[in-house]
Amino acid sequence: MKKLNKLVVAFGAAILFASTAMIGGAQAYSVNNTYQLGVNEGSNQRTNNRLVIAHETGTYAPAVNNAAYMKRTWNTNYAYTQYVVGDGGQVYRVGADGYVSWGAGTWGNANAPVQVELARTYDNNQFKIDYAVYVNLLRDSAKKFGISTNLDTGYGIVTHKWITDNVWGDHQDPYGYLASHGITKAQFAQDLKTGLPENGSGTNTTPINPVKPTPNANEWAENWHFKNGNQPIQARLGTPSLSAPYAGKLPAWTTIYYDRVAVRDGYVWCHWTTNSGDSVWMPVHPVGTANNVWVSFD
Repeated sequence: MKKLNKLVVAFGAAILFASTAMIGGAQAYSVNNTYQLGVNEGSNQRTNNRLVIAHETGTYAPAVNNAAYMKRTWNTNYAYTQYVVGDGGQVYRVGADGYVSWGAGTWGNANAPVQVELARTYDNNQFKIDYAVYVNLLRDSAKKFGISTNLDTGYGIVTHKWITDNVWGDHQDPYGYLASHGITKAQFAQDLKTGLPENGSGTNTTPINPVKPTPNANEWAENWHFKNGNQPIQARLGTPSLSAPYAGKLPAWTTIYYDRVAVRDGYVWCHWTTNSGDSVWMPVHPVGTANNVWVSFD
């Protein structure tokens, strides 16, 4: 199928989702196509209709940031999924349903017509809404492609952890994040069978509030974005330190959505988590040199 036809089909699917995704009498989610990949973007390979893969983003950042990042870096970071859910029940489309996306390794990507990311939040009330929409989108996607809503059997809705345990990789999502809001694997499986009201009233959580990083004078949470200047900058893995392992260089003119800032080793650092799950820190300017900032925060 030509890519133009693929996009027409995807647009029609968005209308179908918006008009039919009514669960338990609650309001239906709608799909935002702002960050949908365009003609000649992403894979043009059709998938086998075996799995729908459930992910979570791994970082406390807005869903829209994750969707925008996937759209912007699909051909450099080589990572994107069909949907990102968050921001109070918003659904952002990136890849096209029924076509390979790059979220779970070669085998998982080839067998999953839909992969869905859930963005993290510390707010339990927002989580209830995000989670309900996430569950319903996974269910609707499975039904659309004739896939079982059974969880982690290998022929239905599977988690990224199932892919790791049975095929390849090291990701454990989404169970750790779901558990931080009181959702067990058994509850997740049950909710995928029945669906949930999207106002959050049916999300049965016993909150285990996520522990925010301990604030200190040298590191703090901050959600914003920057654009690199005209020179690549060396990033580091895991910790904001010149002795940390290399994480590759951020290309010139690249925009990054970051979630933490640290002051260490004589530099101000910004942190983000890549779509492959790597925790990355990068220096953006030397300490005390406001006129020597290597990136723009606009």
